[in-house]
Amino acid sequence: MAKRLAWHRSVLVALTLLALLLAACSPPAAQPTSPPPTKPAPTAAGPTAAVPTTKPARAPAKLTLWVYMSDNDLAVLQGVTKEYEALSGDTVQVVNYPYFELLEKVDVAFPAGEGPDLCEIPHTDTGVWGQAGLIAPFPEGVLSEEERGKYAHSALDAFFYDGQQFGIPQIADVVVLLYNKALVKTPPTTMEELIQMAKDIQTKDIGGFWMLDNNMWYGWCFVSGYGGYIFGRTDKGYDVNDLGVFSRGTAQGLDYLFTLRREHKIIPENIDWNLLTGHFTEGKLGMMIQNANQASIYQAAGVDVGMAVIPKLPNGNMPAPMLSISGWAINGYSKQQQAAAELAVYLGGHLAVPLFKSSQGNIPVRLDAIADPLIAGNPNIVAAIEQVGFSQPVPNVPEMGLVWVPVNSAFELAAKGDKTSAQALSEASEVVKAAIAGQ
Repeated sequence: MAKRLAWHRSVLVALTLLALLLAACSPPAAQPTSPPPTKPAPTAAGPTAAVPTTKPARAPAKLTLWVYMSDNDLAVLQGVTKEYEALSGDTVQVVNYPYFELLEKVDVAFPAGEGPDLCEIPHTDTGVWGQAGLIAPFPEGVLSEEERGKYAHSALDAFFYDGQQFGIPQIADVVVLLYNKALVKTPPTTMEELIQMAKDIQTKDIGGFWMLDNNMWYGWCFVSGYGGYIFGRTDKGYDVNDLGVFSRGTAQGLDYLFTLRREHKIIPENIDWNLLTGHFTEGKLGMMIQNANQASIYQAAGVDVGMAVIPKLPNGNMPAPMLSISGWAINGYSKQQQAAAELAVYLGGHLAVPLFKSSQGNIPVRLDAIADPLIAGNPNIVAAIEQVGFSQPVPNVPEMGLVWVPVNSAFELAAKGDKTSAQALSEASEVVKAAIAGQ
C-alpha cells in the first residue's frame, strides 16, 4: 500500500509540475558556446508504445529522417520507426549525425534537395530556420487539439514562431543539481546549506560543490533568480527591444554566484569542463550544477547519482536555469511534408517512454508519458521535471544568436575579476543592443 501511495504521489507531482509550472515557461535559441546540452549514452531500451491499426489515407511515402542521437537512443528510434512503417505503409530511413555536423548540413543540404523530410532540431533554431524557410510550418489539421493537449504547453510553444507551429517537441533538458550519493546523503534545499555541505565534504582531493560559473548556460540561473531575463515577453511573443541582460538584479545575481568562488572558496579558480566532469566521474566531487541528461553517463561510470532542484537563493527566489528542448521539424524543401508531419506526430507520441528507458536523462514533455509508473516513480526524473517548472526556455527568436557570445564573455571576464559584474553585463548589453539595431 505504501508503495502504491508513493507512486500515486509521484504521478501527481509529475503531472502538476509539467501541466502547471511548465505552462509558465517560454522558449530557447542558438546553442551555448561551450559544451551544449548533449545526449548521453545510456542503458537499455526498447519501444513499448502500442501500434495503432489504421493507415493514413494517402499513398505510401519514402521518408528520410535526420537525427543526432546516442547509439542507444538511435536503436530505440529505429524500433519505433519500424512500428510506424507497419502502421502507415511508409518507409523511414534514419540517418544519424553528430550534433554540430547535422546543424552545419542543414543550410546547404535542405535547399539543394539533399536533406531529409523530417529532422531532429534544437528548438533554439526554430526562428532562424523558420525565417529562412529551411523548415516548414506543420500542415493544418495534422496536430489535433486533442494531441496538442497531451504536451506541456511551453514545450509546444518552444517551436511556435511567427504565429505558426514549426515543430513537435520530444525531450527537454535543463541544468539541475547532480550529487554523488556516496558523499551527499540528502541534497541541500538552500544555498546556505549547499555552501556548508560543500565545505564539510571538501578535502585536498575531493571537491564539495563545483560548477562552470564562468559560463552563461550554467550560471544564468543565478542571474535570473535575481531578476534578470533575456528578452521581455508580450502577448505576441518576445520583444527583442526589451533586453534584460543588464536589468534590475542581474549584476547582483552574478556577484552572488562569484562569492562561491571568492568568498567561500568552494569552486576552483581553474574550473573547466574536463576538471568538473572528470572529478565527478571519479567519485571525487560531491555536487555540481550540470545538465540533467548527463546523469546516465556518470551512472554508467559507477557513480550513484542523485538529482535535485538547484537550491533556493538567499533572496528567497528559486534559480531559474535555461531550458532546451529537442523535437521534430519538417524540411521546408521536402515534397512530402504531409507524410513527414504525420511521422513527427507519431514519434512525439510513441518515443517518450522508450527514450526515457534508454536514458533516464531524457526528460519527457508528454503528460501521458510522465504518468508512466517508471517515470513517475523515479525520484531523479521527478526532480528534473520540477526543475523544468522553475526554468526559462531560451528565446527562439533569431536575435538570440546575438546574445550568446557577448554575455558568455561577460561571465568569463567577471569570473576572472577583469571587470565587475555590473561592468561586464552592462557592456555586453550595449553590444547586443547595437547588434540588434544594426541588423
